Amino acid sequence: MFKNILFDFDGTLVDTNDLIIFSLNEVAKSFMGRCLTKDELNSILGKYLDDQMKMLSEVHYKEMVLQYKECYKSNQDKMIKEFPHIREMLRKLKDMGCRTAIVSAKGRGGIEHGLDFFNIREYIDVIISAYDIENNKPHPEPALKALSALNAQPEGSILVGDSPYDVLCGINAGIKTALVSWTIFPKESFQNIKPDYIIDTPMDLIDIIQE
Repeated sequence: MFKNILFDFDGTLVDTNDLIIFSLNEVAKSFMGRCLTKDELNSILGKYLDDQMKMLSEVHYKEMVLQYKECYKSNQDKMIKEFPHIREMLRKLKDMGCRTAIVSAKGRGGIEHGLDFFNIREYIDVIISAYDIENNKPHPEPALKALSALNAQPEGSILVGDSPYDVLCGINAGIKTALVSWTIFPKESFQNIKPDYIIDTPMDLIDIIQE
């Protein structure tokens, strides 16, 4: 039975997809004069914010990061949504005695705001944000740091996420992985990456843990 559950945040526990794309396009319009193409979006989604902006402009990326953060923060409360049954799933994990962690390329402030906004902070034991690590996913450091904070081993642990970086982070850390089917990443992003499980609803994770 899995006892240690590591979650990505954006696009996994909380539906920030529309907000992220909106904020990226607002920055692109300001600095590039246009919205991003689908291929451009797919190439930067899931990456650390500084890296996203460097991929768009090595010259203006610092200003772009600041505008992105301002746009995201001013629109988050009206644009973020809760995926169905996430709260139910997290509550069930706690009832089963599981430990939980968030492993995210997002800053801690944004993570905590989302947890508080949807009233789910009580179900999370550990937060590993972009600013708690030196190497972002797909490097194993975020997952391994979460396991260390949980005083846990790779055995009996699973990482749940929506991006190829999440799956590779888990694989590189030597733990099992689960990909959520509500990912916005195109199927071709996972052609050469094989998660151990694919879950169609949050409660599917409970079934996997109980098997």
